[in-house]
Amino acid sequence: MPGPRTRLALVLLALGAVLHLYRLAEPRRVVFDEVHFGGFVTNYLGDRAYFFDIHPPHAKLLIAGVAALGGYRGSQPFESLDQPIEHVSPALLRLVPALVGIGLPLVLFGLLLQLGASPPAAFLGGLAAALDNAILLQTRVIALDGTLLIATFGSLSAVLAALASRSRVRASAWALLAGGLAGLAAGTKFTGLAAFPVVGACLLGSLLPRPSWPAVRRVASLSLWAAVGAVAVYATGWVIHFALLTEPGQGYVWAVPTGDFLFDTVRIHRLMLASNYGLTAPHPYASAWWSWPLMLRPVYYWNHAEAALYFLGNPVVWWGTTLTLLLLLGNTVLLRVTDLRLAAGARIWPARLWIPLVGYAVALLPLVRVPRALFLYHYLTPLLFALCAVALWLDHIGWTRPGGLSRQRASYFGVVAALVLGFAAISPFTFAFLTAPAYRELVFGLFPGWR
Repeated sequence: MPGPRTRLALVLLALGAVLHLYRLAEPRRVVFDEVHFGGFVTNYLGDRAYFFDIHPPHAKLLIAGVAALGGYRGSQPFESLDQPIEHVSPALLRLVPALVGIGLPLVLFGLLLQLGASPPAAFLGGLAAALDNAILLQTRVIALDGTLLIATFGSLSAVLAALASRSRVRASAWALLAGGLAGLAAGTKFTGLAAFPVVGACLLGSLLPRPSWPAVRRVASLSLWAAVGAVAVYATGWVIHFALLTEPGQGYVWAVPTGDFLFDTVRIHRLMLASNYGLTAPHPYASAWWSWPLMLRPVYYWNHAEAALYFLGNPVVWWGTTLTLLLLLGNTVLLRVTDLRLAAGARIWPARLWIPLVGYAVALLPLVRVPRALFLYHYLTPLLFALCAVALWLDHIGWTRPGGLSRQRASYFGVVAALVLGFAAISPFTFAFLTAPAYRELVFGLFPGWR
């Protein structure tokens, strides 16, 4: 008989599998950035033509590897939005994003437990991620963000496991995994570099309670193993990338590979960074960073006949997380600047709340100064850090009760119901097989900025 935590994890797993795998092949047409990422997979497995992309290759290679195992040999062109996908099942190319989307709520559930949350609070955090329409859509199409998210939060979970392990061998293995996942995050998108300072902060933060020379040596050892994992994963992706792309292609416009792997890798990184910052052209669905927590401008992905896809999150997740995060920070400021006092021995924050707050800042603040057009999906990593912080704080102030789900107050199940209703309300924008044009017009009438 599985224990309570295992049962909660199985619920999240089953929910994620149903939401991601049901009719994954719909639409059987090219959606949004599938024009690019589907085309790159075709390059890897078909003509082997050298291409240039502003993102590192790792997540694209994972998609290509699973597609190759499924028999795909690069016969499907990805030339334009809404082009029919006829030479391969779209589900095969969308399988890696779907699998990481299924796993992401489980990773958050486990991470919240590691951070000190009770099982009900951790489950609520995982459930909110599973029922967020924006995350779901992004992991039901050929896109990179699901891999970015699971690698980022997986690296944090792994480093916490390393620090908690009493076995030197197991701690080293967890640190190696933490570094490897951080390397995968950076190898998916450069925004994945946020994983490194968060992992580093956890390692250094472990020294603060009881600094000692043995503790310093242990952290140095774990840091070394993490660095080995990160370098190994990041370098391996580039080696495979150059090994597969052996024929002339559109990437030659940017730079022709010389065969000197290290030189080519350094040069392509310079080009990628310059190109990322050089994307200054306006876009109708671009949005400012300060608007993301309020979800003011979603992104149109695809439209055909009466069906449409929009990158739009569950309002209960996005607005609820933003509001509660503001309450958390406001409560902290109020206690600092007034004569209000906590009971003796009580903490303003739970012990590890600083970790997701640091993650939120590290993931969001670098984007504030980026001059290129940015989009709502750039907020996904900060959103999940904020969600972790909110779950920890609500647990800390006693909103969740000790014990299992059956002992929770009515407001807990009210939030669960609100998550389900919020998900259902946005679902016509999330699934290509739900057509509700009149409903969409009603929603756009209420929120004109979403059109």
